[in-house]
Amino acid sequence: MTYLRTNSWSSVGINFLAAAFSIQVYILAGGLWHNVFTGHWGKIPIDIDKLVSCDFAAAAVLISYGGILGKVSPFQLLFMSIFEIFFYSLNESLMYQQLKIMDIGGSIVIHTFGAYFGLVVTKLISPPAADKNPNNASSHNSNLYAMIGTIFLWLFWPSFNGTLGSGSQKTRAILSTVLSLTGSCLSTFICSALFRGGRFNMEDILNASLAGGVAIGSSADLIFTPWVALIIGLFSGGLSTFGFNYISSFLGKKLKLYDTAGIHNLHGMPGITGAVVSAMVIAGITSSDLGVDPNNFWPNVRDSSKQAWLQIAGVAITFGIAVSSALLTGLLLKLKFLSPPADLFDDRQFWIIEEVEEENANPASPNPRHQQLISEPSAMSRTCLLYTSDAADDLLCVDLGGRRIIKKKKIIVI
Repeated sequence: MTYLRTNSWSSVGINFLAAAFSIQVYILAGGLWHNVFTGHWGKIPIDIDKLVSCDFAAAAVLISYGGILGKVSPFQLLFMSIFEIFFYSLNESLMYQQLKIMDIGGSIVIHTFGAYFGLVVTKLISPPAADKNPNNASSHNSNLYAMIGTIFLWLFWPSFNGTLGSGSQKTRAILSTVLSLTGSCLSTFICSALFRGGRFNMEDILNASLAGGVAIGSSADLIFTPWVALIIGLFSGGLSTFGFNYISSFLGKKLKLYDTAGIHNLHGMPGITGAVVSAMVIAGITSSDLGVDPNNFWPNVRDSSKQAWLQIAGVAITFGIAVSSALLTGLLLKLKFLSPPADLFDDRQFWIIEEVEEENANPASPNPRHQQLISEPSAMSRTCLLYTSDAADDLLCVDLGGRRIIKKKKIIVI
């Protein structure tokens, strides 16, 4: 998220704050809904699996944050986190405790929910010309920092998808995710060049290269042949790149939907793709793959067809809960007491930036070095010797790191 040139501090710093806060809220909200659906009331246990679930919940909030990046204050984001975690936990309990869908990597529960919750909120709170704001842009350096983050995500995504598995299930999830990520990276570079006139676009590479990890999340532990994982990655990378090049602008023009970080392209569409893929994989899985009759493998002794349809039902319900809860949250976020930002995509509202503060404190005071150059005209016309070629004459050469150089030229130093 650091690609915004004037909002990178908030992109990382407020992101950090929201993640920590969301973990705390989920411990309570997740425990509440778990007790509601099980009917057993007591203390909320905290163990390693619980902490992993906390991280997953925080991930859903941060996905939503991508859509409203640069358009909300820290207070608004924390307020949104409370409501989102509450409804995220409700949906999570419905999916895992009631429908018992297969979603080891969260394509449905995390990515689809987080993406469409964020899209609805950004639709409700974004000013009309948010996409035309001059600060809604990247720079060479901001994209470089963002690319470092992308590489870290690409490397660690397999552990994200496989962490709650065990034994061969975890192994399959990790291997499938790695293959899918390689596919999405490859197709992203190819499609970016095709869509951008033969050159790569950094926005495409920063985001769509990760789509394979999203799309395979629901079926990562159910894939037994490598080529299936690779095809999922190739397709999702191409789809996401197409989204960044065409669908985002279409939604902006037709729906006035200004999705800052492109969460619809990286999390929304690949998340739904992951749900559909999981249904197809479940429907086609065989006893030779599982080692047992598939109809005795799924929760509640369901047959494969029913489990496949429940995957589709799960993503539909998730979409509905995300959109309806986001409508309420977005309307509340427009309340003035939540201190919405006066300027969009600008770190200076929330951070002390020393260089800017010093310039603003005394704008009439010139830089001392500039003053020296003005008061000493001779300083602007000093000359030096520039040695540019090899020579053997010791009288006319200088040793620069072992290279003997001469041929003097005069240049002006300012």
